[in-house]
Amino acid sequence: MRYLSNLLILLAFFGCAESKTDLSGNTPLKINDFNAAFKNIELPIRINDTNLAAYTDTLEIGRKALEQFLPDSVVNAIAPKQIKNASLFTVGKIEKEAEYYLLLNNKDVKKQTVSVLVFSKKNIFLDYKNLTEFDLTHKGSQFYGKTLMINKEPTFLLEENKLDPAQGLTNEKQGWAYTEQGFRLIYKDANIKPEQKAILNPIDTLPTLNIFSGDYARDKKNFIALRDFGNANKYQFFLHFEKKEGTCVGELKGLLNFNKNQATYSEKGDPCTIQFTITGNIIKIKEDGNCGNHRNMTCYFNDSYDKKRKPKLKK
Repeated sequence: MRYLSNLLILLAFFGCAESKTDLSGNTPLKINDFNAAFKNIELPIRINDTNLAAYTDTLEIGRKALEQFLPDSVVNAIAPKQIKNASLFTVGKIEKEAEYYLLLNNKDVKKQTVSVLVFSKKNIFLDYKNLTEFDLTHKGSQFYGKTLMINKEPTFLLEENKLDPAQGLTNEKQGWAYTEQGFRLIYKDANIKPEQKAILNPIDTLPTLNIFSGDYARDKKNFIALRDFGNANKYQFFLHFEKKEGTCVGELKGLLNFNKNQATYSEKGDPCTIQFTITGNIIKIKEDGNCGNHRNMTCYFNDSYDKKRKPKLKK
C-alpha cells in the first residue's frame, strides 16, 4: 500500500514538472517562465524570407502574455490589434553579460515581422525594435531580396536588394545595435541616389545656457549644434556635413561630456570615435575610430566650425 502511495506521488510530481507553461496570458505568468520559452541562439545567424520558418518555433505567445511585462504601446507596435488572424511565435534568445534579447515573429497572411525585446539581467524591460518585415508576396522573387544578419555583438544588420526599372539594381544596408540610449542606427550604406531635402536639426529647440552651447557652422549644410543636457559639462550634439559637392554626406547625433574644453564621442556597439576640442569660438573635430556607419566611405568627420552669434532679442 505504501509502495502504491509513493508511486502515485511520484507520478503526480513528474506530471506537474512536465506541464507546459501557459503563454496565452489568460493566467498570471512569471517573467522567468516567459523567458524559458525562448531557446538560446548561437550567433551569427542569417535570416531571410525562405529560412525564417526554420528559426521560428511552433510555440505561440498571446498578446495578453506580453501585456504582463511590456507597455501597451510596445505590445501594439509588435502585434497590432488591427491586423487580424496574426499569430506571435518565439524565435530565440540571445544572452549577453549585461542584458538579454528575445526575438519574436508576428505572422499574418501577408507578412512576417521580426521584432526584438531587450531586458536587463534583473528582468527590467529596456527597449524593443521591429527589425524587419518579410513581405510574403516577394518570397523567392529574383527581383527582390532581404536578409537579416545578427552577429555576436549583437548588431542587427538588414540588407535589401531590389531590381528597379528606373534605378536598376539597388542595394541598401542598415545596422542597429542596443546602446545606453536604446536602439541606435550605427551603420548605413546604399547605392540609391538620395533625395534633395531640407536638413532638420532635431535638437534645435533645446536650451543653450551652458558655456559651449550654440551653433557652430560653415553654411546651412555643414554645422554642429550643441545643446544643454543635465549638468554644465554634459551636452547633446547634432552634426551634419556635405562634402564633395554633396556626394559625400555625414550625420551623427549623441552625447558629449566635456573635460575642460575636450570631449570624446563613443557609444556601446558603435566603432565610431570622435574627438571634440573647443578653442575660443572654434570647435574642431577629429575622427579616431571607424565612423563609416555614419557617413559615406569617401570622406571623414575631420573639420572645424565657427560659433554663430546668438541673435539679439528685440526690446
